[in-house]
Amino acid sequence: MRMSGPAEQPKRAIPGWIKVVFLVLLIAGMALVVWQQLPRSGISTDLSVIGGERPVLVLTRDVNLLNGAEVLELMRQVEPQYQDAILFRIAHQGQPVGRAFARQHGTQDGDLTLLDQNAEVIGRMVQPRNAAELAQLLPEPPTR
Repeated sequence: MRMSGPAEQPKRAIPGWIKVVFLVLLIAGMALVVWQQLPRSGISTDLSVIGGERPVLVLTRDVNLLNGAEVLELMRQVEPQYQDAILFRIAHQGQPVGRAFARQHGTQDGDLTLLDQNAEVIGRMVQPRNAAELAQLLPEPPTR
């Protein structure tokens, strides 16, 4: 004989629509994290243009450090004046090509390297503090 006690409640399953909503929110959250990790600079990481038709100003950038982000903002300020004469590029430390560039030229986050059409270093600057200081590294902007 069974003793009467609290009635056993059957286990309730989670409704399917709640599972779907949870899954959609989880995927959306993961997509947001990935989206935030994408570069926002508008300045290319393609270093294959070094040694091409125009000089190239390369910023060594490590997203885990702040100096490069500050220098990147300075580059954005001066780029419109020089975009016809100089290519602006980033040696991203999260990419093998960027790490190789930094090793070859002995640069670290926030450092700038100016290379001529023969891929020879013609100027260097360690973490400029303002756009005027950065402009000292560059030749006179072309007149339009």
